[in-house]
Amino acid sequence: MKVRRARIAVEPLAKTQERWKKALKGKAASRGEVITVASWDVLSSARLEILARIPTLKPGSILALSRSLKRDFKNVYADVIFLAGLGLIELREEGKRRTLIPIARFTGIEVDLRRAS
Repeated sequence: MKVRRARIAVEPLAKTQERWKKALKGKAASRGEVITVASWDVLSSARLEILARIPTLKPGSILALSRSLKRDFKNVYADVIFLAGLGLIELREEGKRRTLIPIARFTGIEVDLRRAS
């Protein structure tokens, strides 16, 4: 697997919009993917564990992931959907039952600790 890293930053929505406007004009300040969140609270230890374990477990479904983590399916499902919405994981549908398979999109995550201004 090719090494791919994402940068996670906490910043207000106005700053995210400003960065996007620059990027659309071809004046992006950073290379690679930047995922912004409004608060560090959204990256709970349970969600970080999911991100860390998907590449090694390679679960065949969200149910298999929840069983491996020994966590309630409903909570793991909600966390996986949230992380997919952020773009940190990919969900691939397979089989007749259209089983969702969580796949890590990145091999590493860089955390931007600079204060958002």
